[in-house]
Amino acid sequence: MTRFIPLDVSVWDRHLPSGRLFDENLSLVSAAPLRGAVSAVFGRQLTRSDILAFISEAREKGIRTEMLRPFTESGVTCAVFLHDRFDASFSHELKFRDSSVDALHVKKLPDPRKPGVIVMDMDMTCVRCECIDEMAKLAGIGKEVSDVTSQAMNGKMPFQESFRRRIALFRGKSEKVMDTVEERLPVMQGLGAFMSKAHTFGWKSAIASGGFTRFVGKVQRMFGIDRIEANTVEFKDGLFTGNVIGRIVDSSVKLATLNDMTEKYGIIPGNSIAVGDGANDLPMIKGAGCGLAIHAKPVVREEAPVAIRYLNMEAGAVVLEASLRASEALSA
Repeated sequence: MTRFIPLDVSVWDRHLPSGRLFDENLSLVSAAPLRGAVSAVFGRQLTRSDILAFISEAREKGIRTEMLRPFTESGVTCAVFLHDRFDASFSHELKFRDSSVDALHVKKLPDPRKPGVIVMDMDMTCVRCECIDEMAKLAGIGKEVSDVTSQAMNGKMPFQESFRRRIALFRGKSEKVMDTVEERLPVMQGLGAFMSKAHTFGWKSAIASGGFTRFVGKVQRMFGIDRIEANTVEFKDGLFTGNVIGRIVDSSVKLATLNDMTEKYGIIPGNSIAVGDGANDLPMIKGAGCGLAIHAKPVVREEAPVAIRYLNMEAGAVVLEASLRASEALSA
């Protein structure tokens, strides 16, 4: 039957028989859905070959598979699969597979019908730059700062140490470099779609950033984000003193932000999403119900439950919609 279904998965809704669940041959399933794990395959140009390749890979692992009717969200087509069991090796392989689409395999996804929370990193997650590196280029200390940034993001230097070292390099530089970076702040593609989807479900959101309150505050105002945690630096006569004011947001603060919001809003364990790219994001990524490593450093992709390699922040909106459809199917 599959050979007669169009190549473009986004039009499958018009060609599949009416029904919710389909087996590996895309025939209707009448029994109760499989409940051991959930997968999703998604991309801007999802094809029949992508679907069949995924099913074949799962079959090779001995995993039984059923598919929900594909959908399109924020310009991305997604197919959600239910399985009889979770396979850790399969989940790991999906993060490194040679493909042009993203995929995930987890024990379960959050339920957007219930209260939830999203906590995000800022640099290279909500915006398409490392803000401190952009400031450093303008201040004429680009290489010195970016070298330390790279060590921190790849887990080769404690974040607090790296942040203090980088801020010290700015001593005597003009505060105006922050003005320029703020004016040019490049928002990550798909962030608006992700936050809009979260607002639709009434989910709370936060940015926990090892960057600067000034920049994070701008993104907060743009997208109606509920809470921010970021860093403040000291100035004197319009110049950096090289000092940090107050505590530095590191991995422990990011995880604490996730846990605090979960407790504050009475969110059930696991009904949360965390998104980041650096080593200091790993604790919150692992602590969330669904942890997404987006365009992540190798050490982060290795350890995170899910790796987003091809899409941008619209992947979050797709994951929320996939979570909704999986939750509805499993509770029907």
